[in-house]
Amino acid sequence: MKRVGMAVAAGFIAALGLIVSLGLLGTPNGAGDNGDGYRLFCTAGLSPATPDHKASWLGGVVLDFGRGTPCPDPQPSSAAVLFKAVADGDGPFSLTSLGWLYALLVFLVTGLAAWALLARGWRRLALLLPPVLPLLNPDFARLFLSTFGEPAGLFGAYTLLCGLAVIAGTKVEDGFERLTALLLVAAGGVVAGLAKIGFLPLFVLAVLVCAVTGARAGAGRWWSGRLVGPLIAVLLVLEIIAPIRANLAWQERNYADVNAVNVVYTLGLVELPGSAAELGLPEAANQSAGKAYYPDGPEQLAGADVLLEEPSAVKGKVWSLLLAHPAALARAIGIGLQATHGRDLPYLPNHPWGAATKAPDNSAPVSGDMGGNPQTFREWLDNMSLPWWPSLLVLLGLAGAVIALLRRRVWTNRAGLMAGVSVTAALGIAVMAVVGDGYFEIAKHVWLAAYLLDAAALSLCVMAAPVVYRFVREQLTRRRRPAAPVAEPEPQSEPTPQAG
Repeated sequence: MKRVGMAVAAGFIAALGLIVSLGLLGTPNGAGDNGDGYRLFCTAGLSPATPDHKASWLGGVVLDFGRGTPCPDPQPSSAAVLFKAVADGDGPFSLTSLGWLYALLVFLVTGLAAWALLARGWRRLALLLPPVLPLLNPDFARLFLSTFGEPAGLFGAYTLLCGLAVIAGTKVEDGFERLTALLLVAAGGVVAGLAKIGFLPLFVLAVLVCAVTGARAGAGRWWSGRLVGPLIAVLLVLEIIAPIRANLAWQERNYADVNAVNVVYTLGLVELPGSAAELGLPEAANQSAGKAYYPDGPEQLAGADVLLEEPSAVKGKVWSLLLAHPAALARAIGIGLQATHGRDLPYLPNHPWGAATKAPDNSAPVSGDMGGNPQTFREWLDNMSLPWWPSLLVLLGLAGAVIALLRRRVWTNRAGLMAGVSVTAALGIAVMAVVGDGYFEIAKHVWLAAYLLDAAALSLCVMAAPVVYRFVREQLTRRRRPAAPVAEPEPQSEPTPQAG
């Protein structure tokens, strides 16, 4: 009962922190719509309770919805499943209900992970700090009150990391605890991977983690503990094939032109200057480098009419050129990681919309973190402090994973596995964002990668904490230890005079 009580307390603390960060007991703190929210709320047949029944670019977060007509081609997403779980029914709907749902889910996941870790002692609850603390950061938490797919991705990533924390804090012999960890990793990978196609690296990593993790109940044969994880990994792959294909098909139906224009103009022509001819575009297209599909539309981009005749073919040429120029590809991925500094997404307002809320101009913003204007985008990157830190953190996280594999007997060292998986997932999301949609709205596309990098940094801190503690203790002990007394020299006896 004591173990269960401590686990419930841990879950309650994490959920309460999220509730406070979201302002669910006061003024809600959410994220305004940039036009993508329609994909989610139309799935549940909702209509924003605004004069024009729209929610995008209003200068605030639309919290209240009425009932409308479901959209004819809803986006297949785990976010839609969770949204409909609280939005189905009759009468008005408040977005705060979604925030309460995520708070409840965080309570359950945290409590379950804490219960499993307590099997090896309360100190191992420190392994939950890396996923929990960044989750309470308002830059991340506020998107739980939004109509985006990102909240489901964040919850999935959090669940996966909690499962990793249990794996790091237990052993193969802890059968039920390890099985709990595998279920958390699997569930987190599915929810995150199906939230939006850009988060698919989290699912891939969940499959790999399950495939190499053992769980043996009791004193069974050594090989019996190696079958559960791979079996779960196989089931995951079989279960998710159809949803991923449906998500890719939906993306191709609705955003093939948009993605192709953004990849060619904001990425290809920027990182490979003067490459319009190699892409089959007129030379004038080089003059439009850095400009995106939004806000002005492809009509303002030279050569876009040629591109839109075969968008997939031209986009494929960009990918081929980047593979042929590894330095340009590495630079693009580095910019994607650097964009994680823009986690606050200032163009998405956080305060609730009301009748007196002043809406911005009719056009979408062209601020740097939107990546739709080459000048403001470059200024935004140049004004960042420590732009190299995300890339360095990726290297440190991978090094921590290697150390954890070599010295895994110490449980704090195994936090390096959490760091390694986190930075690998962040790197994968950055790659997917850059090659999938160029630099357009790059800060939002790598927003989940920013959470994973924060979790990786804290995992490395947990890993280094005992080493730092021992070093500081030794230094203090040396200062407090009294110096050994210096022995006084014995007086020398005078020589005895000899008789003459």
